[in-house]
Amino acid sequence: MCVLALALVAVAGVALAEGGILGADGVINACRNVEGGRLRAVPSRERCRSYERPLRWNVRGVPGPVGPTGPQGPVGAQGEPGPGLGSFDALAGLPCTVGSRGGTISIDYDAVSGDAHIRCVLPPAPRAPVRINEFSTGVEGSLTDEFVEIVNVGIETADLSGYRLVYRSAAGTTDVSLTTLPNGTVLAAGAFLLFGGSGYAGGRPADWSFATSLASAGGGVGLRDPTGAFLDSVAWGTATNAFAEGTVAPAPTVAPAPGKSSGRHPDGQDTNDNGADFTEDDPTPGGAN
Repeated sequence: MCVLALALVAVAGVALAEGGILGADGVINACRNVEGGRLRAVPSRERCRSYERPLRWNVRGVPGPVGPTGPQGPVGAQGEPGPGLGSFDALAGLPCTVGSRGGTISIDYDAVSGDAHIRCVLPPAPRAPVRINEFSTGVEGSLTDEFVEIVNVGIETADLSGYRLVYRSAAGTTDVSLTTLPNGTVLAAGAFLLFGGSGYAGGRPADWSFATSLASAGGGVGLRDPTGAFLDSVAWGTATNAFAEGTVAPAPTVAPAPGKSSGRHPDGQDTNDNGADFTEDDPTPGGAN
């Protein structure tokens, strides 16, 4: 009797599945009459009546734990060998790195000893996006109380190793070096670097000093990278030198301390016209204009 009942339930389950009575989760639901055992297909178990008992098929249980890892498979066949290096000279042109910078290997030989010299040749470092941002040519009674400020207008820290701040008189044709920045000098994005004259007495201490005084009536300062290329320059007042970009900037008035300065407004603005980019204002050495 029990075997017959189970067989009937199994047959009924197949019939219900073939009839497409499936819930949204793929489960087949039916109701069994308690007294007669009659089955009734329903969309969900909530449709069963008080004298019926719910039945379900295709119910998926909770997944069991992951079984143990099987033994490692056999090692595959060895691949074809690479081309390899046919000679020592074949190293030339291969990639190499110095710190975070990539380059290529270069090999040369000493003609007398035959010694080989291997170098990692790096491409030129990108030019730092720095600008001369503000300058003062002194205050009343102390013309050496002067400064030049630069700003990093980029979005990353700039390496200023070997960069030079230079000066030319109003009609000068050669550079006068004010400061050469040592290796390891960096400037964070948006930060300022301040160069003070020999008598500089501003509220913010200078990062570097220079001894040559800047002419109040006219002159120019420029910033060169280690190769000597110009990054930026500004000329002011009566200057006719090559540091002028477009028209000259206004010469700061020699006034009682803290004096006056000429600066970019806003900081770092560069249209390649000194007269348009620089305006006279109260000095803000080492800070925003």
